Order: sequence, then C-alpha cells, then structure tokens
Amino acid sequence: MAVGPGPPARSARSPGPGSRHRPRSGRDATMSGIVTRRLAGLVLVGLLAPPPAPAFPADDRSPEEILAAIEAVEDPKLDSSRREDLAYIQEYIQLRDEAASRRASLIGELYRIAPDHPRLPGLMPTRWMALMSSPATVAEVGNEIEAIIADESSPLRTEAAYYRAVLAMRRGEGGDQGILDPIEAFIAIAPKDERGGNLLYQAVSYFLRDQTPERKSAILDRVVEQYPDSRVARMALAERKKTEAVGEPFELTFNEAITGRTISVQDDLKGKVVVIDFWATWCGPCVAEMPTMKSLYAEYKDKGVEFIGVSLDSPEDEGGLDALKAFVEENEIPWPQYYQGNGWESEFSSSWGINAIPSVFVIDQKGTLYSTQARGQLETMIPELLAKAAPAGEE
Repeated sequence: MAVGPGPPARSARSPGPGSRHRPRSGRDATMSGIVTRRLAGLVLVGLLAPPPAPAFPADDRSPEEILAAIEAVEDPKLDSSRREDLAYIQEYIQLRDEAASRRASLIGELYRIAPDHPRLPGLMPTRWMALMSSPATVAEVGNEIEAIIADESSPLRTEAAYYRAVLAMRRGEGGDQGILDPIEAFIAIAPKDERGGNLLYQAVSYFLRDQTPERKSAILDRVVEQYPDSRVARMALAERKKTEAVGEPFELTFNEAITGRTISVQDDLKGKVVVIDFWATWCGPCVAEMPTMKSLYAEYKDKGVEFIGVSLDSPEDEGGLDALKAFVEENEIPWPQYYQGNGWESEFSSSWGINAIPSVFVIDQKGTLYSTQARGQLETMIPELLAKAAPAGEE
C-alpha cells in the first residue's frame, strides 16, 4: 500500500476517499506512519475494529446542548515515548475510534431533531466518515445519504452527493460505472465545486479498473478543462505527463543531501540504468521496502545501475533534513539523496504528479524515461535493460 496525502484542494470538512492526513511536521509525519503501521497490524490479527456509533439517546436534548456535547468529546493524546508499546498503541486507537463514534452519534442526534441547523453542513461529513470506517454502519450511512439527496430542498444535499461518491469508491460495488455514476451526479448538483475534479482524479488514479488508457486520459483532460485553475487540474496535467514523457530525456540536477555534490542525470549518469525512488522517512511502506532496495542496489551497482532517492520529507525547519540524514546514516543507505525540502508541496515531485509514495521511475542508459510504474518491477526491469545494452554473448 502506498501512502499519500489524499485528494488535493479538499476542504477541511470534506476528506476524500481513502485519505490520510498530510504530514505537517517531521514529528507528526513520523508518528502518523507509526500509528498507521500499528493499526494495520492490529486489524490483520483481528484485535481491533472501529466500534459502531451508539444509538441516539431516548430523551431529546436541545441543539445547544448537543453542540456542547460534541465540543466536549476529546480525542486521546498520543504519548510519543510509548510508540513502540503495542498494547498502548492498541489502547490509543481504540480510544480514538470511540471518540469518533461518540462524535458521530451526537451529530446524528442533532440532525434528527434539527435537520436544518446551520452547523450541520460542516458536521455531517465528520459523522459520515466515521460511519464509513465500520462495516457495521456503512449501510446506515448509505441510507442516510440517499434520503438527504432525495430531498431537493435539503441544505445538506450537496455534501450528501459528494459523500455518496466517496462511499461508492470505498465500496467498489458495481464496477467502474458504479463509481462514475455517483461522481457525475455530484457534478450535476454542484458543477462549479472543485471537488468534482478531485473525485474524477481519484477515480482515475486509484479506483477505475476497466477503463482503457485513452478513456482515463480523456477523464484527466476533462478535469483540466472543467476545473482549469484548480490544484487538481495541475495534478491531472502532471499525471498525463507521466505517460507522455516516457521515451523523452529525463531532466534532474540536484545537490546531494549528504555530501552536497551536484549530480545530473543527463551529464553524470548516461550509460547507466537509473532508479528514481520517491520516498520519505515517515512513510511506512517506503521504509518496509528499503531492505529490498538495498539488496537490489548491492546486486547491480557494479553492473551499470545507480539509484537516486527523492525525499518528500518535511521542510528543514520542521526537522525533515535531519530526519533524512539520520535515517540514511542509521540504515546505511549508500545511494544519493535529493532532499526537496517541502514535503508534498515540493516542486519536482509535484511536477510528476507524485501523490502517493513509494513511487519508482526507471531511466534507461540513454537518459530517457523508461517507466513511471516501476515499483515492484525492478527485479525484472533492471536485468532486461542491462541485457538490451549488453553486446551479444555478454548477457
């Protein structure tokens, strides 16, 4: 599983499908990765599941009382000194999910007694995202959303249509059309809402399975045309660049983070196969795959192969450069590192539409882009490229 910042240009109250929190600092990013890995392990062994939202209380309270109760719900504080304590991490996640469930129930109570309350458009997405996280309540949220959409006078209709599309992507039922139809319905309701572009981009990038490359390209073109000034349009252009740039010279010149020396793919590395690894020290999957990368590098470094790490670690004043240097030293990473210095907003990785890591490119011996989808393929791709360049009888 790759880690990514979630859909671009999303409002704070409207998280997208399968989103994860964007790292805001070196410490936050590190802890986010640790908790994510702990959660994944606990779920796999069946120790943890999000609790269903509790039923509404029998006695109605006033909207003001319910809002006060919502504000009173506190998320647990994470003690970073206990991050290696699995029992503590399990307890922390359980308390966090219970807080989310309690908050979802209270928002539902407010909706039940005051469906037109002005705070609900900002609160209901929190409820829906919490309900979507549990198989026990996913049907409930679907029914609630459909009922709101059916009421054309509801002030929640636009939000409900958006989250119906989010839910469709999460559930993946009905094939590609089951994903695209709710997105089109949302765009019809809110044609100027840039989240429509976010949904289309997410669908193309992660969820559509049966579309031809031409059809996916057409959807990205539509994002650019319909939402021209949005961040998602820029990302769509970058995504299209990944396909169109294959076979073209790959330009990258940078100062290596550890030694400070200048490295140019075109000037210094022609004649070699170059592996470009977009990663970060806080990225759990990146760290998990590092032993495999080190093994491949050891096998091929003397056979005409170079690796370059492109770091999406946090800005220097948030500890990103120190984290990178420490990781490289502690884990004995021998290949050059390009520290971009601005996390997900870094210019070079953003220009290539990198919104999930690890992501791996391969450059051939001519200095041209060979693949932008090389993650998990290096064991076959590297020897294939080396064999193509080898004189007859030397493969």
